Amino acid sequence: MMAELIQVFGVSKDMVLSYIEREQVDGKFKEALESDKHIIVYGSSKQGKSALRRKHLTEENEVLIQCGPQHDTAGIYSSILRQLDVLLEDSFSEKRASNGEINASIKVKAKLPFIGGVEADLGGKSVGGSETTIGYKTIDINLELAQDIGEVIKETNKNKFVILENFHYLNDEVQQKLAFDLRSFQEIGIRFIILGIWRERNRLNQFNGDLVDRIIEIPVEPWEDEDFEKVIHKGSKILNIAFSDEIKDKIKEISFGNIGIVQELCKQFCLESNIKNSVRDIVTLEDLDKLDKAVSTKVRDYSSRHHRALESIADASRLYERGLFLPYYIVKIIIQSDIDDLKQGLQRGTIHSKIKLAHYRPDDVRNGDMTNLLHGLGSLQNKKKIVPPLFDYDLSNRTLRVIDSTLLFYLKFTDTNTLVEELPDPSENLS
Repeated sequence: MMAELIQVFGVSKDMVLSYIEREQVDGKFKEALESDKHIIVYGSSKQGKSALRRKHLTEENEVLIQCGPQHDTAGIYSSILRQLDVLLEDSFSEKRASNGEINASIKVKAKLPFIGGVEADLGGKSVGGSETTIGYKTIDINLELAQDIGEVIKETNKNKFVILENFHYLNDEVQQKLAFDLRSFQEIGIRFIILGIWRERNRLNQFNGDLVDRIIEIPVEPWEDEDFEKVIHKGSKILNIAFSDEIKDKIKEISFGNIGIVQELCKQFCLESNIKNSVRDIVTLEDLDKLDKAVSTKVRDYSSRHHRALESIADASRLYERGLFLPYYIVKIIIQSDIDDLKQGLQRGTIHSKIKLAHYRPDDVRNGDMTNLLHGLGSLQNKKKIVPPLFDYDLSNRTLRVIDSTLLFYLKFTDTNTLVEELPDPSENLS
């Protein structure tokens, strides 16, 4: 088959032709779709979460919500209902609790469309010479109650999966509320598929233990070398080219187990080799210098984002009390860490020890300060608009993980000493 390079290799919002199915991921996902449970798909950035969803679901059988830091549950639920053609008329009510505080609840009138009703608010439509009346049934609901939302969804008779993409962008309070609501939705028969950038199991169970046996978790990692081999082979066959074994081994070695980096290096290497679409006669690509050029191009591509993101996190030091400047120090520690250690994740105790060794006031760096720093890192990245996030703190294992492998790629091919020197040291301005 003839194809353009961008259809075959690379990271794209569209499905690339080199996509392969993995039994431990795709097979499990297809089985989960046939169950009655919610599905949680998780893993690092650019590891194929969205591609997995697009491969096995169509737009016709999903309601897609792209989550953001500004979302609350009411906003998410109202978006779901609107996509199901439910009309919402906003109203607001307040109720006073026994302690005198005011608890706000968002109540709306939901208007559900149906065919041939007496309560027709809209005029008839002519279909095939006959007139069909579209009516609306109006009910009162509370946008903060999962039971109300679930009943309205069932009333629409649209058996669709609700997709929550980028779940990690929601603040912890919203994530926790959704985790509790998922039990109600599952009992009603409403299925959610949640995609998020994290690497530990049982993320949502930490918010609500009742989700045990109600969800199926599917990690998209790890990618094995043989998986990358299949991706490269499939894409090469479509383009009628072949990568030498040395080239393939090099790509796999420097991609840190990330399919997104593999895809981008394959695409850039083809461009450097003047392959932009399928060729008539098979071509073998084996020039290591061209792969080096492809690597340099990707380093430049990733450089501006990562350099700016690291500086942005470090700059947050001025917002910290007691003059400890901990964000600056954790960025410094990360940049200076061994790449293999970063791949495995940095233990909280290790981070604490290294910061104390580097800090200008080591005795003042307390355990509580480390708790505030690590627990607040996700929120800090949101505030600094670092999208996708670079780091995630695994509470269960007390480990800081790099969840965007392009950062590891960037650090491997960058002069990290210069990078550290370019970070403004906030303690230098102290008298």
